[in-house]
Amino acid sequence: MSTGAPPTERRVLGAFDGTLVTVGAMVGSGIFSTPSLVARAVHRLDLALAVWLAGAGLSLLGAFVIAEPGAALPERGGLTAILRRAFGPRASFAFGWTMTLVLVPSSVAFFAGVTAEHLGAVIPWSVPTLTSLVIVAVGAVNLLGLQPAARLQSAVTLVRVVALAAVALAALWLPPAVPVSAAPVAAVSWTALLAAMVPVLWAYDGWIDLTSLAAEVRSPGRTIPRALIAGVALVTALYLLVVVAFHRALSTAVLSTAAAPAALLGSRLSGVAGERVMVALVALSTFGGCLIGLVSGTRVVAALGDDAPPLRALAGVDRRGVPAAATVLTVGLALAYARVEVFGKMAEVFVVGAWPFYALGAWAALRLRRREPGLARPFHTPGSPWTVWAFLAVTVAMLGSFARESPRPTLLSLGVVALGMIAYRAPREG
Repeated sequence: MSTGAPPTERRVLGAFDGTLVTVGAMVGSGIFSTPSLVARAVHRLDLALAVWLAGAGLSLLGAFVIAEPGAALPERGGLTAILRRAFGPRASFAFGWTMTLVLVPSSVAFFAGVTAEHLGAVIPWSVPTLTSLVIVAVGAVNLLGLQPAARLQSAVTLVRVVALAAVALAALWLPPAVPVSAAPVAAVSWTALLAAMVPVLWAYDGWIDLTSLAAEVRSPGRTIPRALIAGVALVTALYLLVVVAFHRALSTAVLSTAAAPAALLGSRLSGVAGERVMVALVALSTFGGCLIGLVSGTRVVAALGDDAPPLRALAGVDRRGVPAAATVLTVGLALAYARVEVFGKMAEVFVVGAWPFYALGAWAALRLRRREPGLARPFHTPGSPWTVWAFLAVTVAMLGSFARESPRPTLLSLGVVALGMIAYRAPREG
């Protein structure tokens, strides 16, 4: 059984904090690079907006679906606790194993690396050194307790959201870029559109992170659904504004070929000074993503210790309520990922590795409705079960298209899960 919440910090996050956690977990580096990838795949603003809206819709639908069991089971690890209740410890171990071994440390290392690359423009240290310092710094903040980490994360989130909105609005005031002449583009297939959603879902990813902190949220039955839905809605509005600004200020043709679209947008706004502003904004956004990724991810790592006796040490918390062993392990793995290039590239499999478990969480919501109709549910997914089945169908279609387009990361993700199944040993009672 789950050990539940740390006793010293059981109810730290309120509704406003929870919304900022959701927004902060979602707004990272993706919005600065993904618009270029999507433009390259679809070549038109209307189709690009359709892909971004579809990604937002799927993320919002996922938030609706997961909010029901998340509010009913406000335990540490969020989705881990949901899967354990619905399918048993083997399923929750598979999720925790995948998050612990790959998804959490690789995403922390990725965000720290992007932060370091941009800090390197003003700090005369090597990128590997700066990357390690960023990882150690966010680890140290985490060890101070959830409340200090949440306060820093909230401040960083407010600054970067306001700054990003201001940049987008400023770009919309510019005269539109003159379109670059190009050869006619071929029709875009449904398979290509679905595959283009994968990087978009990477940009939106993080909407589920608050559930990992459910045991430390005040009034979770009300706070979790409201914060998830409000956070996804706010990020969707911000992202659509930014995407239109990119296309208008740079033109779709230029955006589709840009290696560094954020710097290019900054240059269009205000020359070298604008580039520096965008560099600082990207660094701030990725630092915030690194911070909240470690805060929420370590709760999943700690919950892994509840499913496997040999890993029981990971489940422990210190006097501040912090899963210290899980934090130290995650920081160590992130440092390794940052130093070994081939491991660092495993961040590319984040979406295809995480979304099958999101789908399993939706299935868990249906299963718990049948098996435990008496379970107190402060929030009910609107339109369930049809909305849940819609989420499952679109997720499976999207993952299937990605598997056809990119079989290597798909096989890698499946291999990590398979290793977890091999490593799993059902815990003995007592």
